[in-house]
Amino acid sequence: MRGRYLNLSEMELARRAEAAWELYRECRVCPHTCGVDRLGEGRGICRQGAELAVSAAVAHFGEEPPLVGSRGVGNVFVTSCNLRCDYCQNFQISQEGLGEAVSFESAARAMLELERQGVHFIGWVSPSHVVPGLLRSLVLARRMGLTRPIVYNSNGYDQVSTLRLLDGIVDVYLPDLKYADAAVARRLSHIDDYPDRSRSAVLEMFRQVGPLTVDSGGLARSGLLVRHLVLPEGLAGTWETLCFVALELSPTVPVSLMSQYRPVHKAGRTPELNRAVTVSEYEEAVRMARELGLEELYVQDPEQTLHNLPDFSRRESPFPLDRPAGQETAGRL
Repeated sequence: MRGRYLNLSEMELARRAEAAWELYRECRVCPHTCGVDRLGEGRGICRQGAELAVSAAVAHFGEEPPLVGSRGVGNVFVTSCNLRCDYCQNFQISQEGLGEAVSFESAARAMLELERQGVHFIGWVSPSHVVPGLLRSLVLARRMGLTRPIVYNSNGYDQVSTLRLLDGIVDVYLPDLKYADAAVARRLSHIDDYPDRSRSAVLEMFRQVGPLTVDSGGLARSGLLVRHLVLPEGLAGTWETLCFVALELSPTVPVSLMSQYRPVHKAGRTPELNRAVTVSEYEEAVRMARELGLEELYVQDPEQTLHNLPDFSRRESPFPLDRPAGQETAGRL
């Protein structure tokens, strides 16, 4: 499959990249709108300048089956994040800054190398705060011959005006909807307005691409697939989140309902987070999805004890359990 960005002229793609670049001058790339000059010495909440920092660029087999296919997703994991989730499994790169600055040409060549390896998609992981750099890299990668579709794999805290620059560029949007309650988001991810911002962002994603569609072999063509991580004690607000998907988006939007939560990073400091999700908690979340009539649900085994927690100090292979498709823990309900 070919990426939607190939339907744009090279001039239009470059124009989008430059429009995004200008957002760095008084940074408003993500909803924090820090207002700092990232083209100079300014650093906002994400602590990043204008250069692109990458923690790993690898073929990954841990995403949902329509994205993994037989050859995986070529994920480009960028450094830092605009959230500070106490339980982030990628905390080494999202909060501890593990990774290195790369030129836009190097990032473009990394995408091309992943395509050469045969991946089905190029995934931008946690891109919300560095969209301008990724777009500049994509301009170069396209000139070098990149054709793979783009997956925008985000925490959901995205700026709608930035997303509009990606219309016709991103093929698959893969956002989280983490919380339904702003107070919980503030306590666990140190963010003030997550529910409203994330829902506005997902509505814009849906406007651009609609629900996920797949080809005859089950591989994604384009569209929106929403992720929701079930948290202990109902902290994620699963019912309200699933209501939003079913009633304000569409019951045809697939939902990846994840049971993989583990108390990593700082989660042990919060009593409610200091355990895995129980089988009954997860089964209740699945029941909610069924009750709301969601047509496509990707589920995990809540009793699975072996989890693919990454170690980004192993830059070439951060996911120890990565394996070819057909052995994923995720499944379709």
